[in-house]
Amino acid sequence: MSNWLFLQSAIRKPWQMGSMLPSSRSLARAMVDLADIGEGHQVVELGAGNGSFTRELVERHPDLPLLAFELCPRLGADLARRFPSVRVVIDAAEHLPRRAPSLGLTRIDRVVSGLPWALWDEQRQAAVVATLIPFLSPEARLVTVHYLPSRWIGWVQTTRRVLERHFDRVYHGSPVWRNFPPAYVHVAERPRLRSGAADRMRIGVDDGGTATPA
Repeated sequence: MSNWLFLQSAIRKPWQMGSMLPSSRSLARAMVDLADIGEGHQVVELGAGNGSFTRELVERHPDLPLLAFELCPRLGADLARRFPSVRVVIDAAEHLPRRAPSLGLTRIDRVVSGLPWALWDEQRQAAVVATLIPFLSPEARLVTVHYLPSRWIGWVQTTRRVLERHFDRVYHGSPVWRNFPPAYVHVAERPRLRSGAADRMRIGVDDGGTATPA
C-alpha cells in the first residue's frame, strides 16, 4: 500500500517527491549506518515519503525518539498508521522552527533526509539547512541521499556547497548499487553553530499543519 501511495504521489507531484520509486532496503541500511545513531539521540527525519528510512530506523532503534516530517498528507497519514511510535508531522521541512515549540523540540542530534535536493535551487537548499542549524547539537550529523547519475551534475555540487557553509566536514559513502537509480549517502558533520538558544527565542509559534502524536 505504501509503495502504491508513493507512486501515485510521484506521478501527481514529481517536483515534490524527487523519485518515481521508493528507496531500497539497501539504501535505507546505508543511510542508518552512516547516521551513526547513539542512545538518547533525538532524530528528525525530513521527507519521510513511504517510510523506507523510517522502517529501518524503527527496526534498528525501537526506543528512538523519532520525529518525521512529510509534506504529502496521504503519505503522512500512512506513516502514522504503520509506525505508531513515530511522531509524524505533515508539513514542509522549512517549517520545522515554527513547529518546534508545540512539538517540544529543542535539540536535534541526527537528521535523516530524503528531501529532493536536486529539484531545488541553491536558495531553497540553503534555507532548509539554515532552519536546522539553531537546533543542532555540537556533535550533530546530517545524512542525505543523492542519485549516482547526479554526482557529476551541478545539483550535487550545489548541495555540497550549501552543506560546507554550515558543517566542518562533508563527505559521501560508497555507492549503493542495489537501488534504482544507484545512489550514495552524503554526510555532514560538526555543525558551525550559532547561538541556538538565542535563535530559538526569536522563532515564533505557528500551529499550522497537522501533527499525529505517537
